[in-house]
Amino acid sequence: MVFNLKLFTRSQKKEGEKDHLNKYFIPYIPLILLIIIVGVISYYRLLIQIDIGPLSDTCDFLLNALYFSGQGVGYYDWTRPVFFPFLISLVFKLGFVSATVAYVVDLLIYIFGLIGFYLILNLHFNKIESFFGGLIYATFPNTILMLGLGFSDFTCGAFIIWAFYFLILAVKKNSKFFILFFLFWTMAFLARFNAGLIIFPVVLYIFMNKQKIKSYKYLGWGILASFLLIIPVLWFYQIEFGNVLSPFVDTFGATSRTFSPDYHPYNPDPLFYVERFFRYTGFQSVIITLLIIIGLSIYSVIRVKNQPEIKKKFMSIVNREKRNLKFKLLIFIILTSIFVLTFGHIHYMASEAILLAVGLVFFTLIKELNIKNIDLHLLVFSWFMVFFIFNSIYVIKSSRYFILMAPGVAYLLLLGLKIVFSELTVKFRKGNLIFPAFALILTVLILLSTASLLPSIEDGFQGTKVTNEKISLASEWFINYDQDYENKVIYSNLWPYLAWHLKTDVKIMFTFKNNQGYLGGVKDNTTFTPQDNLASNNYLVENNADYYFSSDEINLTSYRPIKQFGSLVIYERI
Repeated sequence: MVFNLKLFTRSQKKEGEKDHLNKYFIPYIPLILLIIIVGVISYYRLLIQIDIGPLSDTCDFLLNALYFSGQGVGYYDWTRPVFFPFLISLVFKLGFVSATVAYVVDLLIYIFGLIGFYLILNLHFNKIESFFGGLIYATFPNTILMLGLGFSDFTCGAFIIWAFYFLILAVKKNSKFFILFFLFWTMAFLARFNAGLIIFPVVLYIFMNKQKIKSYKYLGWGILASFLLIIPVLWFYQIEFGNVLSPFVDTFGATSRTFSPDYHPYNPDPLFYVERFFRYTGFQSVIITLLIIIGLSIYSVIRVKNQPEIKKKFMSIVNREKRNLKFKLLIFIILTSIFVLTFGHIHYMASEAILLAVGLVFFTLIKELNIKNIDLHLLVFSWFMVFFIFNSIYVIKSSRYFILMAPGVAYLLLLGLKIVFSELTVKFRKGNLIFPAFALILTVLILLSTASLLPSIEDGFQGTKVTNEKISLASEWFINYDQDYENKVIYSNLWPYLAWHLKTDVKIMFTFKNNQGYLGGVKDNTTFTPQDNLASNNYLVENNADYYFSSDEINLTSYRPIKQFGSLVIYERI
């Protein structure tokens, strides 16, 4: 009897361990596998970036981080938001001062955002689908290219992802999550100020779920928490600028500023990101888009013909609210037409407001169809659109701006794919075998494509690598040439690089062309006139420059070249 009791106890213990394993480990295998795969990709991307060296913007963040860590060198750029360099400074304070810190922090936050994106996907998709959607987002060619550069884009994107996740939990689960939503939104905003644009999808989502929110008081608590978080930053701006709003005004004012066509990132084409969509998202998006188009074309007809109850339900709604529905439909058509016709011709905030109105009217049109998670789908779509609108209308374009659109693109691609495959009827143990098989095949192809992409990244950043090598050699020589260089006035058109390598203040040198000064260079740097060179010379003299580090050899009457490293020339005042 005792023996049987022991057997029963051991058997019961094994069953309990098995249940514990099933409950706490097995459900997270897809997420763990996703983190491992992306972690390996990130590691190799890190090695590549270490070899390339920091980019200009990275140097700005690094130098700001030195200031926050109490090791400032006199150079900083407070037009850049403070959150990302603040995170870097926490590592600097431990004694690890290196450009590699910025790359690692960038990569870790990227993975942190990926986890949040997986959780958002899992609100509608199963775990295999969520794994696949997360991998699509994580391995877009543009994502891999921009990964680990030490910019603030992934930090902003990651905290936006988690902010939206907490917003959904606040609406669907517990209103206390509004506090975390506002805190994460504030941190995203302090990483990149255009994160404030998510106010539009937030308003839309709250409107769609206004009856589900259990307590609105936590909205107020969340706003208060975010205000307490941002107070130190505002106080810092007051000390540095004498105006708490100065960096915000500068950033959002730039979106309305007129830029010369000679300015190198200038591109007024509102279809810039549309034309480069498949270049940024890779072959996987091409395959998925083709499948969605073909599948929906076939199955939309079949679905309507074979499911008369849907038609019946739709017609009952139409008949019951015929007049009201016609009015809403008319408003929807008018607003959509206005949005399309004015896109790129009016201020981006006006387009954002029109889009919000379109979303609100559209939801009132379809809400009685009871489409599963339609509020989540519209939230993600509007999330994508607010950044698409802003970056398309803003005349300064960059591939890295697509990073904030990437989560929405991945979600919508996965949603379209799920709709298509849900119509297929090949079953295995009550599950759909087609989607897992397709996901497995495409996952292998994505990983092979990523493996082939990684080695080519360094070639694309060859110019940056050469610049870092030249400035490193020039800095070593210059430190020995003038041991009192820290007390001299130094200008350069490569100022962030040089300030980081020399660990001293380096002033900004404008590029002068056609009687105008450009910050960061011009598109054509081969046709400078004697008048352009004279303007550069006069600017240096007027600002009492002792030295000028130029990326190109130019004729300066008041300065003589003292050393050259490739195309990098060091000038000293005569």
